[in-house]
Amino acid sequence: MKKYMVALLIVVLLAAVSYVIYRNLDVITNSPLQQKTQLTSISKAITDKHNNTYIIHNSKKNIVKLDPQGAVVYTIKISDSRRTDIHNFNGLAVDEAGSLYTTRMTLDPYGLVVKSERIVRFTPDGKEDDSFFPLEYPSNETKRFRYGSLKSLAVQNNVLTFFVEASNKVTLYRMPVGAAAPVAAGTWQLPEGKYVASVVGNGASLVYVSTRSGEIYRMQAAGEAELVYPLVGIDRTRKNFPEHLSLDASGRLVYVDFAAKVVSRLDPAQPYIIEMLLTEDMAKQQGIELSFGDMTSMNVEADNTLITTHETQIIRLAPDGRLQPPLVEGSYSSGWILKKWLVWVVALAGLLLLIYAVRLFYIHVMDRRVSLMLKQMIVLIPIIVGSMVVVSYFIYTDFSEKMEEESRGELSLLARNGRNLIDGDKLEKMTSPLDYKTGDYKVFRKNMDSIYDENAEKDDGGFYKALYKYENGVLYRMIEDADDVNMFIPFPKTEKNTKVVELGTVETDQWQDDTGYWMYAIGPIFNSSGKVVGIFETSKNMEGVLQHRQKILRNVVQNIAIITLILLAIVLLTSYYLLSSIRKLRNSALAISNGNWETVVDIRSRDEVSDLGDSFNIMAAHIRSYIAKVTRVSEAYYRFVPQQFLHFLDKDSILDVELGDQVEQEMGILIVNIRSFYLLSKRLTPEENFNFVNSFLKRFGPYIRNNNGMINKYLGAGFMALFPNKAEEALQGSIGMIKELEVYNMHRANSGYNPIDMGIGLHKGPLRLGIIGEEQRLEGNVISDDVFLASMLERMTEPLGASILVTSFIIEALENRGSFQYRNLGMVRIEGKDEPLQLYDVYQGEPDTRKALKEKTKAKFEQAILLYQVGRFYDAREAFLHVIKANRQDKAAKLYFYLCDEYFQHGTTKDWNGTLSVS
Repeated sequence: MKKYMVALLIVVLLAAVSYVIYRNLDVITNSPLQQKTQLTSISKAITDKHNNTYIIHNSKKNIVKLDPQGAVVYTIKISDSRRTDIHNFNGLAVDEAGSLYTTRMTLDPYGLVVKSERIVRFTPDGKEDDSFFPLEYPSNETKRFRYGSLKSLAVQNNVLTFFVEASNKVTLYRMPVGAAAPVAAGTWQLPEGKYVASVVGNGASLVYVSTRSGEIYRMQAAGEAELVYPLVGIDRTRKNFPEHLSLDASGRLVYVDFAAKVVSRLDPAQPYIIEMLLTEDMAKQQGIELSFGDMTSMNVEADNTLITTHETQIIRLAPDGRLQPPLVEGSYSSGWILKKWLVWVVALAGLLLLIYAVRLFYIHVMDRRVSLMLKQMIVLIPIIVGSMVVVSYFIYTDFSEKMEEESRGELSLLARNGRNLIDGDKLEKMTSPLDYKTGDYKVFRKNMDSIYDENAEKDDGGFYKALYKYENGVLYRMIEDADDVNMFIPFPKTEKNTKVVELGTVETDQWQDDTGYWMYAIGPIFNSSGKVVGIFETSKNMEGVLQHRQKILRNVVQNIAIITLILLAIVLLTSYYLLSSIRKLRNSALAISNGNWETVVDIRSRDEVSDLGDSFNIMAAHIRSYIAKVTRVSEAYYRFVPQQFLHFLDKDSILDVELGDQVEQEMGILIVNIRSFYLLSKRLTPEENFNFVNSFLKRFGPYIRNNNGMINKYLGAGFMALFPNKAEEALQGSIGMIKELEVYNMHRANSGYNPIDMGIGLHKGPLRLGIIGEEQRLEGNVISDDVFLASMLERMTEPLGASILVTSFIIEALENRGSFQYRNLGMVRIEGKDEPLQLYDVYQGEPDTRKALKEKTKAKFEQAILLYQVGRFYDAREAFLHVIKANRQDKAAKLYFYLCDEYFQHGTTKDWNGTLSVS
């Protein structure tokens, strides 16, 4: 009886511990040693009359209240009731009793399109009290991106006020604290062609609206709109744009000008006087690092304290101009820390109680024995679950990669199409926010929206569009889907957008921010003269895709789990009736058949089954030995015959290769050799020769593999490599080796060795790759006349003063020629070839000095080539002389110079056809 009472008591205590943990999941997920909470992705902050601070942070998912000492009073977290939607907090207001008001928005799964929003009220201790004024945004109406129509939530004189924006008009709503519902207190219309950007006011008699075109209007009681900024004569650039409007206690306007990087104040009574309240330099003078690039909001409190929120900090500017230390974190109160310790102690006590319960069960119920059934479960369950996890992982990874690759290709295509959607000449004519919703603006907007017309009745699939203007070295945001983005806001330069504006290429990349995981592509916008004047961006929020992938993964895991449980039940039921020794042997045999070659049977029954177990172990040992040997042999074969070679022949294994197997394919052929290797090798011993060559190949071989090439044959002082894919890969590998050569020679110089030089010949053409030899001796080889041509190019690199010499077949195969630096060497006769070839000197990887000189003289050199080819030898000679004066190391220019001089003085031969002969 006593045992049953103890068992019942343990069950009750475990249930109580489980309940405590369940009720305090938010506590148990944080270490009791953590005494501070970091503020991240801050979007809004206000203070109440008691100097408590309310902050929206964590990507608009959390609201935290801090007391005047910075201690956490409470934290409100978004509760997502539907996995298909995203919920955000937006806007803050506090009444005199300490009740908090905020706007809760519901967005689509990608966090882009607003579906609905409503005002929510929380009690002074952070409990949700009420929600009201719901606004729904049907999918068949004009979509709102990221921000809804509720604006400027505020409490003044214990009256809640807010505005509802509708394109070019705003409506003020008022609700006294404790009232049932808000009521409309006035509606104002902007002048024709003006559209609402932001609105602020402390009553129906004092309402200011900023427009998308950069003006500020004061809305009169009678409904008229009076322009207060900018007035005629106010000194401002065409790109100054007032944002984040706020009113101080005296009714003066405070706003942020991101173009000028300043927080300004404007007194409507003296509109021609604009005060600078805060700049980056002002903050720096007080020892505070402030950046307008990560500023998310700004507002003025009742005591005229200016609060600016940034991604990771909150900065307060007192009315006397002093900056307070930045607020970057909140501290937990001693009571909260004590609560965390108590919950953790309860959890630890529960764990110890559970261990004690298991021990009692083992001793008193199982009589210190573990049944074979349980043993089998302990062994089989981890194996099956592990296999399930591995299978699910590979399915998930493969699916993810394919979806990302498809998304990247789709975005690149859409970004490239931007040049057809946006007229670059008209984009250049847009010079200020005053161009908002002009004729050209509307055309651009319509063209941008048209690329997703097929999703118009559903959703945008997480796609996002943006247009930027490039002017005077600065990139400006012009048109975006997000409703909070205004025209001519400077956008920071990045490596990707710099490439687009300088090279005119389409670039793709990905990033992660507080709105999710994004993939994007950006393409250039050209004017009629071919100059890049803008960038068109298409991006996609991958959060929805990620959720879809996770759903598939969950389904796979669930199905595998069900199948696993069924199989496990069958195995356990059948194994119950068998002897333990046979079960061990059977399970071991299954493990061997499944590829677990390390299985060893441990049977100590000292009978026939034990003998069978010993034989089984001997057999398994032989199998392991044989498999290990076969594995080592296979790995050794792949070192002599690359897997790529077998892939070209459509063979799975070296065992499938037969004499005569061959395939014809067009590939890039690269020959690299060390110059004057014979003279170098004469000074080395045979061992030193081998060490040097192996060191050389080890250093430069990876540049072939890393660019999807294959080293087909070693040539003693170099090697021949094949590139089956893009010509860019072969050229990038060549450039990489030339750059590495400079580093390699520096290391040799540090070790007291002389530098080496090498040449690379690169050609593209058809070749036949296959197996030659006889039945007892096979070898993979390449048969092609183009291999000889590549070898000849390598030999010609030295007399032509080139590191990399390529034919026109390589240049013509490049998808983006502008990303490489090369010059035309003209038509050159190759020994053994009837027809001359167009050759190019790729100097991109050469030392900076040589590269700069060749780049500087490129135009003059190629002009001289053309003069030479048409027989104007005197003019060509003078042009080449000009090149030589600028670059005295230019061997090609010297060679042409002497030929021009010879032909000018004595004339050409009868068979001269404008080509160059190099011996």
